[in-house]
Amino acid sequence: MSWSENPSVSLPPLLAGITDGVVFSINNAHLLSDALLRSGPRFFNIHNGLVQRYRGLAEVCIVAALCRGETRYGATLHELLPQQKVDAGPVLAQLDAPIGPDDGFAEVLRQSLVTCQRLFELQLAEILAGRAEAHPVPLEGQALNYRNLPAVLQACEDPARLARAVRLGPYAGFFPRLHEALSAAC
Repeated sequence: MSWSENPSVSLPPLLAGITDGVVFSINNAHLLSDALLRSGPRFFNIHNGLVQRYRGLAEVCIVAALCRGETRYGATLHELLPQQKVDAGPVLAQLDAPIGPDDGFAEVLRQSLVTCQRLFELQLAEILAGRAEAHPVPLEGQALNYRNLPAVLQACEDPARLARAVRLGPYAGFFPRLHEALSAAC
């Protein structure tokens, strides 16, 4: 399927063609409606972030991780269930990778996208075969979005961390809202 402004509207007509009963959402910036999640197939999401600490919009999660001085970042495969909080469904698997001491937003995003792909490749067959098991994980704090960005940046007391977090590199054009918010704040 191609890009959709609202998957909760565009997906239902396509679900009639689903034969394996599984739908994947990968780095989706949209919340799927409870009606969609109750429509029949099982929904799985690959989130760009380790959900224990970083739930919500991937780009804001990466900025927060860099501002907080994290040394590792990764991706989470979890099940999407009706009436759950953002990125809070039971976890099937996670992968992480180191954040280098000079890595900025662009490097962390690039590595996390590779991690998301690898997680999908490793878990797809297990899910389709019905062998994947999901487990709840403890969650810290709230899901991050653009409303949280000013507080995340303000809490970043280390100028070097802040400089790394706002270094979008080639992704500035892909995240115009983030670029604008970071430019205004810094």
